[in-house]
Amino acid sequence: MFKVRFEGDGEYEAAGHEQMLLAASRALDIPHVSVCGGKGRCSTCRVIVLEGAEHVPPRGEVEATLARAKGLADDVRLACQTCVTGDVLVRRLVYDDVDRRLLSNERMAPREVEIAILFSDIRGFTTFSEKQLPYDVVHILNRYFLAMGGAIQEHGGTIDKYMGDGIMALFGIDGADPAAACRAAVLAAREMTRRLATENEHLEAQFDTHFEIGVGIHAGVVVVGEMGHPEKMEFTAIGDAVNVASRVETATKEAGVPILVSEAVRAHVPDLIAQAGAFDAHLKGRAGTVRLFPG
Repeated sequence: MFKVRFEGDGEYEAAGHEQMLLAASRALDIPHVSVCGGKGRCSTCRVIVLEGAEHVPPRGEVEATLARAKGLADDVRLACQTCVTGDVLVRRLVYDDVDRRLLSNERMAPREVEIAILFSDIRGFTTFSEKQLPYDVVHILNRYFLAMGGAIQEHGGTIDKYMGDGIMALFGIDGADPAAACRAAVLAAREMTRRLATENEHLEAQFDTHFEIGVGIHAGVVVVGEMGHPEKMEFTAIGDAVNVASRVETATKEAGVPILVSEAVRAHVPDLIAQAGAFDAHLKGRAGTVRLFPG
């Protein structure tokens, strides 16, 4: 028998030969933050060991990898990855009234999933909107979003958000096979360009203008879940793959093509994406190049 003490929170009497710190805090009903669900994929459950360091074994591979990436000191440990073997005193490091409020708000738990991310944008929309009446812009955008959103939804995509005239959509958040998610995203993008041609007939007739769009698609592992203020949380995706998808869309302007997909997408659907026209692009904020393919 030994005791696991959490400074300011209480103590847990362990009956076994070892005790996971996060499990001990859960047994005490301590509001211990662990956003990734105790998988060693975040640092929110970290604690500092104040006493009993001799009863804390060395880090395992998962914890060591994260500790190196975050630059954690030797006495800072992940509660979800650390089993202690004797009396210890630890203190949670991610904890204040804000954390309490987030933990008390029951929302969809974040989870990792491999998906396809689509970004689209209207080229030159700022210049266009400056020449139009505000109410006309609202009318035009709503027609546009109806057409583009329909193409996305009919191929199983989820519209994540609108950013001015831009759209971010996710494919595969229901756990679909990544290849199926990529296929759906590419087909949705192609349908978007087809529907835009029809919408442009209306724009030409009523407003003497037309739209051109850029669509970028990338695939990768992201964290999805509800985020934001506790009283207004929204479902979204966070991760490097989202940033890359946005940069791929931006690259369509320089490439002069309506659709670009990353090599990660083409690897899943080589039958849909030809190699002709492929090029290596420097994406903003990333080292090296990313191979892109017209869609």
